[in-house]
Amino acid sequence: MGMKRLTKIVVFIDNNLLNFFLFAFFLIRIPPFYLFYPLKSSLLTTHTLARLLIAFIFGGIVTKSILKKKPLFGEKNRNILILFLIYFFFQSVSVISSVNLSSFFQRYKDIVFPGLFLFLVVYFKIHYRKIISVLLVTLVVNFFYQIVIFLAPSFFQSMGEVFIYQSHFDLVFINLERSRIFIETYDEIVIPLIVIALAVAKDKREKILMFLMFSMAVLPSFLSNFRSRILMLVFAVFTSFFFLLKKRFFHKTIILSAFLIFGYLTYIVLTTIFGFSFVDRFEMKDKKEDVMTVESRINNIGASLDMAAGSPFFGVGLGNYYDYLPGTKKIRLSLFNWKNKESEIASTNPHNIFAQILSETGFVSLIFYILMIGYFVFYDWRTLKESNNPYPKGFIISFWTLFIYSLFNPTTTLIYNLLFWMLRGLI
Repeated sequence: MGMKRLTKIVVFIDNNLLNFFLFAFFLIRIPPFYLFYPLKSSLLTTHTLARLLIAFIFGGIVTKSILKKKPLFGEKNRNILILFLIYFFFQSVSVISSVNLSSFFQRYKDIVFPGLFLFLVVYFKIHYRKIISVLLVTLVVNFFYQIVIFLAPSFFQSMGEVFIYQSHFDLVFINLERSRIFIETYDEIVIPLIVIALAVAKDKREKILMFLMFSMAVLPSFLSNFRSRILMLVFAVFTSFFFLLKKRFFHKTIILSAFLIFGYLTYIVLTTIFGFSFVDRFEMKDKKEDVMTVESRINNIGASLDMAAGSPFFGVGLGNYYDYLPGTKKIRLSLFNWKNKESEIASTNPHNIFAQILSETGFVSLIFYILMIGYFVFYDWRTLKESNNPYPKGFIISFWTLFIYSLFNPTTTLIYNLLFWMLRGLI
């Protein structure tokens, strides 16, 4: 009886590896929550559970491959895996220069698990439509999450302090105090896939559903008051126009009209409630929030160059940017606690992917990264021009929509790195 039960368990796990994979992706795509309230531990969150599932599934697939003596991946998938392994090597050896090993490993884990997830994506690539389904479902979850933040901030704060992972809650709360909404889910990347679904849908109800999905992706971006999210949104919408809709004039008209209407309405709402909107932010009207934030990013690039000059081969180590900053750049005094936290968080990263790689992993790593991005540009442009399959094109637009974020913001989170390599694995 014992062997039969064990056999059934093994068969069940083997038959449901894909479902476990999709569930892990679902957990990562939504904000992190505590699993067992009132136990508030970083080891007992939904994102931690997702990491464990990723490791478990990866181990199961490798074991299965060894037992059946079959290769895990075909030739056409090896390029992206090799690129990741080289990237992973440069991230790993930066430990040599790290003075803060705790910060190094805190960041390192969010490179290891996206790497494992990339291998899983390549393995389950044939099921890309199910991956898209998870993206759509989590878009809905994240939409309502952000609407609660916007419409009922007091309720969100009271519930968030209980159930939401503290680091994430602090980030949301700090931005809420600045009249901004950001939850690090990058939902703008789903827009190209919604446009594809809208274009190929034959059923009227499905078209209406996809239009609602489009609305759920667009509205929070406008309401967020984040310039980078607006840039991502504009890029996703208009590149989808050119490469996915082509001569579909009716669909273009509907999407463009909705985009402009949502933009105008949210502009009025934001101006009425907060006294400013994303339009004011692009016009650089607030010196502290709009002008100085740009200046600080420029200064951060200079700081990254200084760090790389001092440690050109290995950088200062993952997560060690803050430790190598001059003391004068670390001090931020304010009467408001959330402002202190905001300043501390902002100082931990140069807010640009190239400056981040240069400072933390050195010149050679930066050269490799630039060459890798150049390869992606070449390959993706050729695919956009020559492919008749809309899905690779959609994933390409999603990838570059995500990449825009990295030019102006930190890219140190599990979800960003996981989406980055997942989208490359799907293209």
